[in-house]
Amino acid sequence: MKQTSTRSWDFPSAAIMLAAVLFSAWRLQTANWAEGLEQIRNMALLGFAVGLALGYSRFQRGGVFLLSFAYFAASFVWQLSGAIEFNEDQTYILDKFAVMFGRLFISINELRAGRPVEDQFFVAALLCLPYWFVSLFSGFQLTRYANFLATALPSGILMFLVHVYHYTNRDYTWMFGGYLFLALVLLSRMKYLSDRRAWLQKRVQVSSESGLDIANTTVATAMLLVALAWGIPYTLPANTQGIQFWRKTVENIAPAELFENIFASINKEARPKLRNFLTELSLGTRAPQSDLVVFQVYAPQSAATLPRLYWRGQVYDIYENGTWKTIGEDETRRTSAQGDFEIPDSALRRRFGFTFDVRSEGQVILYAPPQPVWVNQNTILLYSQAPPNSEEDEEPILDIMAMRASPPLKMGDLYRASAMIANPTIDELRNAGSEYPDWVAEKYLQLPDDFSPRIQELALKITDPHETPYDKAAAITNYLRREIEYTNVVYPPEASDPMEFFLFDSKKGFCNYYASAQVLMLRSIGIPARLAVGYAQGESNYQKSVYVVRERDLHAWPEVYFPQIGWVEFEPTVNQDALERPLEREELNPNAAPFVNPAQQNPAEEAELPPLELDEEEAAPAANWVNGLAPALPWLGGVFFLLLMLTLKQRFAPQVTAASFVKRAIEHSGLNPPRWLNRWLMFAESTPIQRHFHSINISLSWMKRPQGPHITAGERAWILKHILPSASDSIETLLREHQAELFGRQSGNESLARRAAWDIFTKTIQRRLKIAILGYNYAETQDTPQYPL
Repeated sequence: MKQTSTRSWDFPSAAIMLAAVLFSAWRLQTANWAEGLEQIRNMALLGFAVGLALGYSRFQRGGVFLLSFAYFAASFVWQLSGAIEFNEDQTYILDKFAVMFGRLFISINELRAGRPVEDQFFVAALLCLPYWFVSLFSGFQLTRYANFLATALPSGILMFLVHVYHYTNRDYTWMFGGYLFLALVLLSRMKYLSDRRAWLQKRVQVSSESGLDIANTTVATAMLLVALAWGIPYTLPANTQGIQFWRKTVENIAPAELFENIFASINKEARPKLRNFLTELSLGTRAPQSDLVVFQVYAPQSAATLPRLYWRGQVYDIYENGTWKTIGEDETRRTSAQGDFEIPDSALRRRFGFTFDVRSEGQVILYAPPQPVWVNQNTILLYSQAPPNSEEDEEPILDIMAMRASPPLKMGDLYRASAMIANPTIDELRNAGSEYPDWVAEKYLQLPDDFSPRIQELALKITDPHETPYDKAAAITNYLRREIEYTNVVYPPEASDPMEFFLFDSKKGFCNYYASAQVLMLRSIGIPARLAVGYAQGESNYQKSVYVVRERDLHAWPEVYFPQIGWVEFEPTVNQDALERPLEREELNPNAAPFVNPAQQNPAEEAELPPLELDEEEAAPAANWVNGLAPALPWLGGVFFLLLMLTLKQRFAPQVTAASFVKRAIEHSGLNPPRWLNRWLMFAESTPIQRHFHSINISLSWMKRPQGPHITAGERAWILKHILPSASDSIETLLREHQAELFGRQSGNESLARRAAWDIFTKTIQRRLKIAILGYNYAETQDTPQYPL
């Protein structure tokens, strides 16, 4: 934007920027970090008002600096004194000053000594500085230099910094959309004002409606750009190296310890609790319900066809006294360069790759879909060894129980995991048979010595009508979903069997009880099963490429073994959607995605890398918002494009119409255009006032007095006044504006002509209704005019 040395005042520009400053201060207030943040909002508004005044004034740079600090001191004391509750005896102004500045000096000394500041008043006072001077600078640049970047950018930077350092699970990204929209509208307004000054200097005639046309175009374009800026990041590929570089750069520029000491007193929202499953898991009494984000998963497009995704963290195989245990025979360390883990029953599975964005500090468990075969982290595997799939296999076959990161992951770390996922059809599961390998039968049919016979009798009763292991497992799943009610709190009586209490007494529970009941019931009738614990798939976007996993998605589910297929998930918990397996095989080749070692793969050639967002936790709800809006985006984009094209056409090509194109096409073909097309084209190419004047011709036709082409406009108006005297004033107004446009130096007033035409139409309709109801023609009662009717 070209700067100008002249002072400029434009109320719409000031109002737009004031709204933008409010958005920036409002974003800080939503963080609720400390008491008194509303005073910071007031400081921003006062600073902007002072900046507008100083920019419009004739003060030079030195005077501006002095007045800025003077106004700041007065506003600072005035606003922050309202954030302190003084005692009754502290009524004198000097006493209030002593309390206020005393608290500030104590906080500064604590900070200099390297200790955290516990007084929230210091945070509020500290934040007053950037918001005052940024708002003042924006107002000053707007009226002194009309510099767009210097006006809009500083408040936007403050808003971005607050957004980055505000950890929350709520959606505040829409405020960026609002700020961007206001900035684009401000840019258009300032560009129009600059061009209008140039037009005046060059004495260029400009339509009085040009400002309105530009405003309409700006609003449509700004809305379209905001929509594109909101949706495009979800379509771009991830760049994990770029994200990690950004985060390390921020840490180097802004040391974490200094910020921790300064903002030690702020109200921080709770972080997700670390869930690192150990080798024992009790059934528990309460399920987590927090909305805090634990991690995000970016899935390939091919995974959208899977019926359900689970993020498994641990497998449990032994159940005793209400507690599950993991008995892993071995532990081993693996690096990503060693390639895939060899797992049992992988022939009928398909490989998928996923990216995990960690949102909890110190995560040890590496979550992945069942069954994981590779992860790009130094990993400690907990596993049981299975016999080789064939005599040619040299690598040991690992039945993975858990994967632990070494060293633990930090918040913001990214890791990729690949898994061989089974998606069998119902017929394939029914035909799998019951010839279980020895290593499966020996380990995954275990039951406690005092296992309840009532539970076994119930399992036999439910599965008696069915023959195949799949139908038996599905019958137990359906029974639990139908008969057991979900609750997030369970308190089994002491000295009682928790499974009996769950199945026969309370008939209420959460996922640990549902999954454990199905595993034990299946084992009691000779079907191998085990308990898997991790997270349900969470909330996905419309494309099913991004999954937001929250603490409330902590989940347990059963895995049932089928020969040649391997472990298959079932979903008995009623608060989760039913897991529906496909009836038919859609792909002839289940191994359509061959293995490529990611450690040796060229990053530029890596296929199906899922999109990765660059912002913090707030982006999760923004993805949900886009999820709901995505079906309507094509229609909204079409509407915006149509409005933009219509506005541009009206502004820059008003004479180009559909009728003109049709007429030219007919003439080029050697034919004569029809009369109706010529009339349509004549009307379309008329000016707005001429089209409004056409209401007189229409009214004459409705009053059964149509006139020939030789009758002038004045004669038509005179005739209609005698037929319709109630509309005489409007007819005179419309005739005057019509003649002013045709013969005057200045064009007529289109607004007056439009209102007059509308009044003539209304009066004509009223007259025709009166004639139709009363049965006489009121025109015949008038004197015969000079001109023929």
